[in-house]
Amino acid sequence: MKPLSTKAAFWAVAWILTISLWVSTAPTIVFPIYASEWHLSKAVTTGIFATYPIVLILVLVLLGNISDYIGRRNTLLIGLTFLLISALAFASAPNVFWLFAGRILQGIGVGLTAGSGAAALVEFNPTSNKKYPGSINTITQAFGLFLATIIGAVLIKYAPSPLHFSYWVLTAIVIISMILCLFIPQNKTPESIQKTGWKPQGIQIPPGQWGLYALAALAVGTGFANGAVFLSLGAQIARDVIGTNDILVIGTVLSIAYLLGAVSATIAGRLGPRTSIRAGMISVFLTVIMLVTASELHSFMLFVIAAILGGLGYGFSAAGGIGIVVINSPAQYRVQFISAVLVVAYLFQGLSAYGGGVVSTAFGFNNAIWILSIVVAFLALLTLFLSVKNRMVMVSAPVTPKPIR
Repeated sequence: MKPLSTKAAFWAVAWILTISLWVSTAPTIVFPIYASEWHLSKAVTTGIFATYPIVLILVLVLLGNISDYIGRRNTLLIGLTFLLISALAFASAPNVFWLFAGRILQGIGVGLTAGSGAAALVEFNPTSNKKYPGSINTITQAFGLFLATIIGAVLIKYAPSPLHFSYWVLTAIVIISMILCLFIPQNKTPESIQKTGWKPQGIQIPPGQWGLYALAALAVGTGFANGAVFLSLGAQIARDVIGTNDILVIGTVLSIAYLLGAVSATIAGRLGPRTSIRAGMISVFLTVIMLVTASELHSFMLFVIAAILGGLGYGFSAAGGIGIVVINSPAQYRVQFISAVLVVAYLFQGLSAYGGGVVSTAFGFNNAIWILSIVVAFLALLTLFLSVKNRMVMVSAPVTPKPIR
């Protein structure tokens, strides 16, 4: 069969990354229904959410370089297979244990598609703009979140079997995406890698780029931590604190926020990475202020403003952080460097989501919002400080990285 052109392959990979985020985010809009019908505590629902980034981190650490050996296309295809099985698990889930199993499968699936997909975007980049793949990567994530939230909300409200039907829709979409993946050209494994054979190499940072890595990881991680507050608790915040019970209204607000994340990532593609990071951190800081104020005043309008600012902050910070890595990473170690940033990002996401659930169960929902907001605000200010202090160092020649021990 004839492979896709470079430009078509670029957009095919972007679509696969979008679908990966759609599948992994789909359960979040349903969490309040699970909690209500199955009598689950917030600690359990956020624990289900946090299972996904924990598994994803393990995959990135252990298998972050696997696509260098078996190829980007094969890795994407294997990742989609795990996502397909996860969708089937959620579609037929009779109890909470199936939800944990589904999240584990999603963590494996996205762990395989995230790093290899980001590297494939760079290799299939149809433009001369080195920042373009990083922006598109962030846009795919934001658009995946948007589709998961708005379509999920519509199906929950109007389709039969709200706990299962949306996953059957996703099952069909993933199968179509797997067929599309077969037409993506396979990258060639470098001879140096062919001779050594595959082995887990952990996360690798090129020497002299630790400051760059810290800035990129904090930027993406803070954006993810802020996003996790809305992903894991957003629907329940709107219900329990603001007093809105209409799932479609909640889904619309959150989906608009994620769509604005795609818009800000597009704008970030025209800015320098450090400028994007600064804009993201300012937006994140304002987000947590608005969120705390909304919870104290029980204001749905302030919650909407917080969600919008959060979406903008996510897009700017993630695109800026990934952009630094894409521009500065040596080609032969790009996927490991990207994985190193994503490990921190998903660690922050998991800690933010699960920590919020535990604190909410122990001290109350309002106190959890306060604590999470203070932590995220601190991370935003720290990252903003580093973006102003540190000068971005460009890589002029390939170097041999040292693994994290």
